[in-house]
Amino acid sequence: MIVEVLKKELVDISKRLDVKGYVQAAGGNVSVRVPGEKLFLIKRTGVTMAECCKEDILVVDFDGNVVHGYGKPSKEVNFHLGILKSRSDIQAVVHTHSNYAVALSNLGLELPMVSVTAEMYLHRVPLVPKAVPGTKELADSVITAFSDDESRQVKAVLMAAHGVCAVGKSLQDAYETADLVEGTAHQAFIEAILEGNKGYFKR
Repeated sequence: MIVEVLKKELVDISKRLDVKGYVQAAGGNVSVRVPGEKLFLIKRTGVTMAECCKEDILVVDFDGNVVHGYGKPSKEVNFHLGILKSRSDIQAVVHTHSNYAVALSNLGLELPMVSVTAEMYLHRVPLVPKAVPGTKELADSVITAFSDDESRQVKAVLMAAHGVCAVGKSLQDAYETADLVEGTAHQAFIEAILEGNKGYFKR
């Protein structure tokens, strides 16, 4: 059954995010659309990515109601739902609290396209203003960043003081986008350090 396959993949992606250090405590969340249905899967709140198992994955309808599973969805369920409802091309959403992306967002900057890969694949990663996690304000800002993108080139956003929201045509695709965003933020950090120490390399 497709739902069981997607649950397994969602758990696998969640654990990979933990291993990479892209989430802390019970932070971050992942969701995926159920093909052909107005349903999606998302981890229940309070469960760490490291401990996530299939029983922690909820089936939620497009009105935000849990139709299968026990517990409440992640507190960021509203921006996951809003993205999936507003963009039919998006099948999965990955939200991380990855360190370099959070640090960069606190400078009030969009993600610099410091590599050819980032420039070609990410195009642009806009910055969403700081808002309290789980609020309508944050959800509306994130949803707007994706839904107002008529070219459908926006694959990720930085959320100020919060992290990354990446999307994709599959869970693997969304995961790889989140990974590329954090890797690019790391490269931008290294570049900034080296730029400020050019004299050392001219010895």
